[in-house]
Amino acid sequence: MTKTATHILLVEDNLGDAGDAGLLRAAIADLGPALFSFTLRHVDRLAGAVAACQAERFDVALLDLSLPDSSGLETVRGMREANPAVPIVVMSGLNDEQTAVEAMRLGAQDYLVKGQMDSGMIVRAINHAIERKRIETDLRQQRQRIATLHEINLAITETLDLRAMTERLLERIHRILPDFAMAVRLRNRQTEEFDAIAAWNLDDADWLGSLPRGGSGFTKEIVDGREPIVVVDAASDPRACDSAFIARHGIVSYLGCPLIVKDELIGTLGFFTKVRHVFTDDELEFFTMLAGQAAVAIQNCRLYEQIRETNDALNKALEIKSVLIGVMAHELKNPIQVILGNANLLSDGVFGNLTEGQVARLRCIEASSLELTQLIESAIDMVRIDGGKMRLVVTEVCVGALFSELRSEFATAFERKGLRLEFLEPQAPVSFTTDRVKFKEILRNLIENARKYTHDGSVTVHVEPIDQGLEFVVSDTGLGIPAELLPKVFELFFQADDSHREYASAGLGLNIVKRLVGAMSGEITVTSELGKGSTFRVKMPNLIALEPAPGLIR
Repeated sequence: MTKTATHILLVEDNLGDAGDAGLLRAAIADLGPALFSFTLRHVDRLAGAVAACQAERFDVALLDLSLPDSSGLETVRGMREANPAVPIVVMSGLNDEQTAVEAMRLGAQDYLVKGQMDSGMIVRAINHAIERKRIETDLRQQRQRIATLHEINLAITETLDLRAMTERLLERIHRILPDFAMAVRLRNRQTEEFDAIAAWNLDDADWLGSLPRGGSGFTKEIVDGREPIVVVDAASDPRACDSAFIARHGIVSYLGCPLIVKDELIGTLGFFTKVRHVFTDDELEFFTMLAGQAAVAIQNCRLYEQIRETNDALNKALEIKSVLIGVMAHELKNPIQVILGNANLLSDGVFGNLTEGQVARLRCIEASSLELTQLIESAIDMVRIDGGKMRLVVTEVCVGALFSELRSEFATAFERKGLRLEFLEPQAPVSFTTDRVKFKEILRNLIENARKYTHDGSVTVHVEPIDQGLEFVVSDTGLGIPAELLPKVFELFFQADDSHREYASAGLGLNIVKRLVGAMSGEITVTSELGKGSTFRVKMPNLIALEPAPGLIR
């Protein structure tokens, strides 16, 4: 195997066979072509070196520090600026450690002292300089690629809109690869074809109109192999599906990368060049990493779109459900009111005296009708809260007056069940600012819940002042709630054991209480002991927060 000759640029003003240039050439040649094959271009000024670097590619530069148009470390700086890619070996008659260190800091790969060099040392310095420069270049490219991937990652995670994200991705890639054209295709899950999504540096209309939707050409090759494909000469490649398009746009080379997420191929990312480009292994690795990053971002956008579509459909279904419940609830109230009204008239003897048994049956009809009415009102309240249509009317509420109303409202129901209902009013008048109707509904639900689960004893309601508010306490001597069920009592449709209750329930009351208390800037808690009763505590501020809670309007 023939080794490629090392192309050397010698920058030395001491000419002639007896000069430094001649001696250096002779020293290298002494090794013989079998050990070190080289070609040499000799210039005697820094300006000549700059011109040579613009015209030719060199593997290494042997640089004298003292030249007619430059001297010292400025020579190293000038050479580095002229061609940052070429390795530099400084040759100087000055045996100065500080100068050597500074030369290396400015970008030289080695520093040799004239008069101390032999042919072996020179060749080793040349080889080491080339290798150091290669490693340095590789490290710099790796840093650049990592920075690029990081920048692209930041760009494509700024949005979950698929089209915006894709355009942002291609724009960021264009910044580092301005001579490349790019195109993204995504698999359509309904048709299984690969639809054109976005392109950069290509005529979009021509690209969309010319290339097939998928299943042939380079795309088919990527899909079948699930591996990147490299095409150095696209025009003559038999896999090309549209040679006319390639010719119109002057496309020469192509790299296609699959977009794969969790072993699912979701599309392809293609790179096109208008000059012949042989992709190196490092470039292939970089583009593959970039495609993997893009695939994850694209998949996230598609998942977000699916979630958004599902959420929109769910919201529409919930809206329809709310409207239906509201309409049905209002329609049901009318016949129930008729049933309740006639039952009241019959039980009061308006149409004649009834037996005790008949009155008892009518009382059951009245109680069941009231229960159903409360259930309908609860359903309407839930619809209003969920739809954001429940309005708060904030006024000053006198606690004593509120307790008197509730005492009158529940007196008959408690008397019939043989229970005591006690309201412990504060010694001095107490008032606070809230929605009177909604807060009365909260206490009404808690009192009714206590009555249903209490068979002997009493239900007590009292109020205690707390920091910047009041705490209302509703306690009973009823069945109690098992400790493991306490965290669930406010959940929608939660029901404890119904076997000891008078009526069935849908489990809406306490959930509505929880929602209303929270919406009115309050807090509710419950404690209970099985067989001894339960205590509900509602903490309310003296003034409702200015900002309305979700589901309420002020």
